[in-house]
Amino acid sequence: MNLFSNYVTRFKQIAAGVGHELHGGFLLAADPRSFLRFSADVFLSRLARHVPLSSRNRDRQIRVRGGLKLTYRLNRGDMQSIREVWIDECYRLPFEMTPQTFIDLGANIGLTSLWFAHRYGCSTIIVVEPSPDNARLARLNLEGNHIRAEVIEAAVGARDGLAHFADEQDSNLGHLSSSGRPVPVVSMDTLLRKLPAGAEVDLLKMDIEGGEGPLLSENVEWLDRVRSIIAEFHPEVIDYPAVIRAVENRGFRYLPAHSAAEFDSMDAFIRHE
Repeated sequence: MNLFSNYVTRFKQIAAGVGHELHGGFLLAADPRSFLRFSADVFLSRLARHVPLSSRNRDRQIRVRGGLKLTYRLNRGDMQSIREVWIDECYRLPFEMTPQTFIDLGANIGLTSLWFAHRYGCSTIIVVEPSPDNARLARLNLEGNHIRAEVIEAAVGARDGLAHFADEQDSNLGHLSSSGRPVPVVSMDTLLRKLPAGAEVDLLKMDIEGGEGPLLSENVEWLDRVRSIIAEFHPEVIDYPAVIRAVENRGFRYLPAHSAAEFDSMDAFIRHE
């Protein structure tokens, strides 16, 4: 009976997830063809977890409201990014700001940078992504929608150098590791040198699969040139309270995840005025 109950619960969870994505896709898609494409991909991406599909990493595209095109793959990480960023709008800011200068750490296929450019009108965008194929799609998504951005194919870390990167089957789960393929690492100091002298970063977005631990605990003087941060932290692999204290100690107010009243927000920080 318990096993049957578990199956029923799991089926309900899957059905609810599919229903949520289909409803979101209906509201997001700009035309019937795009909705049908996305709807089919919602099912195919789940099938691809269990059955090898030759089309799993083939580019596909839909048009969304606002005159934009999203290019993605059946990869579970890409599909999650569409749901989280474009359907659930998980990166809505829990404070009043219209950021112009935006740095995207762990950009995946560029959907978050594209969303910020569309939603907030960011004019200076720097994208950092260590996966070559993810970076390729990030360029497609930004250039294909006439968004000017610099895409840097590297990981981000406390200091410049080289590191090992573990690629994962899901496109949004790759991370720095003790083994894996070698990747260049850029520091925040290096990234900030791409801006005019003394210019501030209005918003720093961070989703680097645990890399936020060392980044926010070593060599953090660069935070003085950042006005706000929105991040997906990974408490299972970092000292979460220590990271929050380190940022607060540089003059930021912490807004915990899920603390916004009208929507489900990410962890965020904004500099005290």
